[in-house]
Amino acid sequence: MSELAAEQEHLNRTYAAYDALLDALSVSRRDRHGDDFTEDILEQMRLERLRAYTAASGPLYFGRIDPDGRAPLYIGRHAVANQRNELLAINWRAPAAEAFYAATPADPRGLTRRRRLDIEDRTVLGFVDEQLQVGEEHLTDAIVEDITRQRVGEMRQIISTITPDQYDLITKRVPGTLVVQGGPGTGKTAVGLHRAAWLLYADRQLAREGVLVVGPNRVFIAYISQVLPSLGEQSVEQRAIDALVSGRPWASGDSEELATLLGSGRMATLLSRLLWEKVVIPSERVTTTVARVEVEATPEEVADVIAEAQGRPTYQAGRERFRDRLADRLVTQVMERARGGRAAAPEAVASAVRQTKEYQRLANRCWPRQTPEALVAALFKNRRRLTAAAGDLLSAEEIDLLLASAPAQTRAAMTHSEFALLDEARALIDPELRTFGHVVVDEAQNLSPMELRMVVRRARRQSITVLGDIAQRTSEARLSTWERVLGEAGVDRLEIDELLVSYRVPDDFLRIAATLHPEAAVPHGVRSAPWPAVSALTDRVGEVAAALAARMEAEVGSVGVIVPAALHDAVVPAFAGHAREVEERLSSGVNLVDLAAIKGLEFDAAIVVEPAAILAERPDGGRGGLYTALTRSTRALAVVHARPLPPDLAAADDLRPVDDPGGWVATSTG
Repeated sequence: MSELAAEQEHLNRTYAAYDALLDALSVSRRDRHGDDFTEDILEQMRLERLRAYTAASGPLYFGRIDPDGRAPLYIGRHAVANQRNELLAINWRAPAAEAFYAATPADPRGLTRRRRLDIEDRTVLGFVDEQLQVGEEHLTDAIVEDITRQRVGEMRQIISTITPDQYDLITKRVPGTLVVQGGPGTGKTAVGLHRAAWLLYADRQLAREGVLVVGPNRVFIAYISQVLPSLGEQSVEQRAIDALVSGRPWASGDSEELATLLGSGRMATLLSRLLWEKVVIPSERVTTTVARVEVEATPEEVADVIAEAQGRPTYQAGRERFRDRLADRLVTQVMERARGGRAAAPEAVASAVRQTKEYQRLANRCWPRQTPEALVAALFKNRRRLTAAAGDLLSAEEIDLLLASAPAQTRAAMTHSEFALLDEARALIDPELRTFGHVVVDEAQNLSPMELRMVVRRARRQSITVLGDIAQRTSEARLSTWERVLGEAGVDRLEIDELLVSYRVPDDFLRIAATLHPEAAVPHGVRSAPWPAVSALTDRVGEVAAALAARMEAEVGSVGVIVPAALHDAVVPAFAGHAREVEERLSSGVNLVDLAAIKGLEFDAAIVVEPAAILAERPDGGRGGLYTALTRSTRALAVVHARPLPPDLAAADDLRPVDDPGGWVATSTG
């Protein structure tokens, strides 16, 4: 029997066992006649297991490892065993599967061979072998084939092509926060998502505590939305950063200077000071009569009650404690001074105390009620109070900037900076939010410390995976180092690891983008683009870009046309009927994308319109925005412009000026 036939036979046996398992799981077991509680638990377990097995997509397994002197193991999405309890496939997250990802010729992990199988519709089409005890380490044909496969408008899982450096990060255990710094195409997003799936498998408590994935916008969330379900993980919540506190996308109206200030971690301290300064000690004693007994509260007694209540974790919890303890002291006085007479029951006395005007005025004056919206508004008014609270935090110029601004009057007008402040205010006053056992936050380089604090407070034990690339930051003042920004965000412990190899973005595209960030650690690409990158100088930018996009769609695959906001109205009409503007989801054809939406996305081909305008755009442009735009393609790249290219970009050796960009296909290298 040939090896291909032997592989097909094993696949047939595995699918037979899998089908039998699904048949068994598809039948309710309510006929066991156990107690109702036990039957409900068993039914839930059955449905959950059935959902896990049927939600995953793709072949049952995709790889095989041959341990020295032992039977082969097949690596897939789930463990599958037959009726004789013979294990026909194991879960990719199981410890026994580690060698499939971690073995290299330098460290074969006891394997003689690793095989990557090409399986489609229950048929083994072929396989690629790596003889791990001989030869050199290389990127296998299977991985290259996956990289160059056409995009269909959403991200795919990569469990069959995870590399050793990616696997190390997927399975890494850290006490606190793990930062994965990685340039374009290094797979940091895939690492973060597969890490979430791996942690759910390795730590069953997470299934109860929950896992949250946070992305930069709704387009990105739609783009990655099917990765975890394809791995059989349906319970992970995936939200855009603005969806943590708002049901609608954030507005972008702040100047860069104001956004940088409002995003600073100093705002958390300032909000806390402005809030707690509202708690005051009365200057005079207060007397009242309850049940014909006169009682009093002295400033010293009130100060003692305030000091005790300030130990509560939030303002509102402290306020409630203060009101209770203040009332208790007055009740005690009534009960003591009524001795010898007929004292009412303590509950009745307490009710009477709380209803007196004197108690209500004293309690509200010493510890007033506060709303999050009013606390945020306090940042923008009353110079005397603001200066007193912010004297050692803000410069005079920064205080002037706050006072010259004004908070949004409605939720719809709130900017990302204000929503982050509102979330902070809620956390200080009376937080009502769900927390998770682990949080993955992607494209974090563009988040301010205040925005990251929104993520940190939702992660129990600060168990977070932070994914990002400093070179792609689009606001120069937002992030200098991961340590600094995460420190301002309140992270106590973090570990930083870096992905240095780009598997998806061609090396020539990376070299072009690197001209914008010569100081950055740009990753090394493992392959060259099948078509050279070209630039076209034209006074018909929209028409040329549209014609080029149509050609790329036909010859290459999905196309992302990246258009700066300043040119939107001039460029978009040229694509009428041939492309769509991206609002929620990408298509497999031509997509018109703005700078705010391109973060983390990937296309077969990309057209970057007017780099000079991208450099000038705020807050999503600048060098980081242009760097990001130039690294969105896996196969073909073109720049269309009417203005002169930025000097560094114009000098890039790998960007070829052409008179007729429509003829670029003729120069294909493969």
